[in-house]
Amino acid sequence: MKTKLLFILLLLASRLLFSQSNKAIEDLTAELQKHTTSDTTRVMLILKLTVANYGVNPTNMQLRAEEAIQLSNKLNFKKGQAEGYKMLGAKYISVGDYQKAEANFQTSLKLFEESKIYSGIIICNNNLGSVALMQNKYPEALVYFQNSIRVSEKAKLPKLAGLAYSNIGVIYTTQKKFDLALKHFQDALSINTTANSADGIAGGYSNIASVYLDMKNYDKALEFYAKALAKDIEMNNKVGMARDYGNLGLAYARQKIYEPSFENHSKALKLAEELGSKKGIAINNAGVGEYYLQKNRLDEALPFMMKSKDIALEIGTKDVLRDAYLGLSDIFEKKGIADSAYLYFKKYVDVKESIDNENNQKQLARLEIQYEFDTKEEKYKNQQLLDAENLKQGQLLLALNNAKLSVSNKERDLVKLNYLKTQADLKAEQIQGISNKKQLVAAENEVKLKKTEVEIANLNLAAKETQKWFYVSGLLLLSVIGGLLLYQRNTSQKANKKLQALNTELDEANKAKIRFMGILNHDLRSPVASLLQFLQLQQESPELLDETNKKRLQNKTITSVENLLVSMEDLLLWSKGQMQNFKPFLKKIEIKSIFEDTQRHFESQEHIKINFLSPENLTLQTDENYLKTIIRNLTGNAIGALSNTEDPTIIWKAWEENGQKLISVTDNGPGATNDQFKALFSDSEAIGIKSGLGLHLIRDLAKAINCTISVKSNPGEGTTFVLSF
Repeated sequence: MKTKLLFILLLLASRLLFSQSNKAIEDLTAELQKHTTSDTTRVMLILKLTVANYGVNPTNMQLRAEEAIQLSNKLNFKKGQAEGYKMLGAKYISVGDYQKAEANFQTSLKLFEESKIYSGIIICNNNLGSVALMQNKYPEALVYFQNSIRVSEKAKLPKLAGLAYSNIGVIYTTQKKFDLALKHFQDALSINTTANSADGIAGGYSNIASVYLDMKNYDKALEFYAKALAKDIEMNNKVGMARDYGNLGLAYARQKIYEPSFENHSKALKLAEELGSKKGIAINNAGVGEYYLQKNRLDEALPFMMKSKDIALEIGTKDVLRDAYLGLSDIFEKKGIADSAYLYFKKYVDVKESIDNENNQKQLARLEIQYEFDTKEEKYKNQQLLDAENLKQGQLLLALNNAKLSVSNKERDLVKLNYLKTQADLKAEQIQGISNKKQLVAAENEVKLKKTEVEIANLNLAAKETQKWFYVSGLLLLSVIGGLLLYQRNTSQKANKKLQALNTELDEANKAKIRFMGILNHDLRSPVASLLQFLQLQQESPELLDETNKKRLQNKTITSVENLLVSMEDLLLWSKGQMQNFKPFLKKIEIKSIFEDTQRHFESQEHIKINFLSPENLTLQTDENYLKTIIRNLTGNAIGALSNTEDPTIIWKAWEENGQKLISVTDNGPGATNDQFKALFSDSEAIGIKSGLGLHLIRDLAKAINCTISVKSNPGEGTTFVLSF
């Protein structure tokens, strides 16, 4: 499926735009009902209503155009007749009846030429070119477009010429001269945007999209087709909407995305049938048939492709006929009917050669060269005429100057007399000026005397004013001294408050320092002790270690050292973050990640099973480093308690209960009494490095992150700590 619907700019009126909304039709109908007089004004109202129905209701458009022609015939109003036939041509083009469209445009062109209405001549040449272009008659179309441009330039109507340039861009597209086509379409889009021609803007988007489609730039093609569709929907332009849906269907089919292709072709087919557009019906029947063909639903594809072929033969559109023949050949080939497949493929080749033959290309090239030659020849002739006219004007100007020279001799004496009179007048004015100057000097002396009296009065007033300011300055000075004393008192109070705050911060910093040193000592003592034991054993009694144990202990020691380094790094990073204030930094963390970190930290404890149970995605809003330190200390305490226990096991568990997050650690050790946990609950309990420090730290850290700790332990039954958040 290769055929796409290019937007061939069909000019309906000298002004580039009439609204196509239902509101515009209603307003014009109401205005027409009010104006019942059979005159030229009524004709023009009927024609406006005809244009408003273009792309909305072809039947109403034809009825209004025929009404305008009948009334114009009665009034012998040639412009109305010409416009009416032009509208009929536009209607027939919209439904694909190209012979009737051409006949009406030719009649309209003849009437416009008789009336010397250049805008109508330009429009009809453009529309006749459009009819030829839709039937793939490219050389004939090019001649009409060139005529349109030539008359536009003579009549100085560049906007109408721009539309013909756009249609030439359509020809370049069919000839695969994509750079030239794109340039013409973009220039036309700029012209239509400036003229606020909504129909032209939509068409410009559609044509630019078609160039990108042939260049296989499908993203750009879909983007511009979508812009064209949005514009046509906004105008309720059903002709444009049918074209845009069909082109979107083709763009998807080219990418082998058949479902959206079928959906868009179906929408386009429905609109084309409503409008009676035969070419649109033919193209979109082939599009739907292509969908069924690709889905191998051959019996469903055949009637659609046959209908496309029949309508294309009827209206003489070779490009649609070519694609219908190829589709039928593919269908019969898949059905295994070789004779029919061969017959339609041969017809496809014949039509394709007819469209692409060399004579067509050469004829286009000859027409382009001839147009350029004619344009330059006409320019040279006009320049010769202009030069001759300039020479004639120069001769007339010389004669006029000679005549003026003779007159100037007579006027010279009169000028001299006027000069002498002027000199006398100037002398009289000079004498009068001297008199006025003396009077001015006397007036200035009187003003100076008055000014001296005013200055004396001002000096007396200034002396009184100075005395008043002395009194005011004294009062201000007393106020400033009082303000300074008050400010000094307030400053002293603020300084005392700042000093108290600094003392409080210093006290907190000292406490933080003591606490942090406790964490460092407690968390690093055990790993260093383990490393020291191994090194002493290796140094003092190497004969006790066979190669296997030695290797195992080395690996275990390396793991312990790595964990020690991780712990030191965590603590140092934490300490860096707590240089100013030892305060928790709350954020959302996954409990599972904390358990995984603890598991890595204690993975060297081979003789103890440590299990971590946590549901997926259970999170907690707390300080990650505080929680890590608490869990590591509780795990270390549990490991110490299991030193003499058979099958030692530690179980960490996390769960949520009644909206509360809970974490517990349970060991199967010997248990303990309540006295051994006093450091966990009492600030006054004595502690040392080896006894109570870990619980003391756990208590302080838990309190800082709003965590409650409870413990349950019975001798011989193990111990369980529960953290509640």
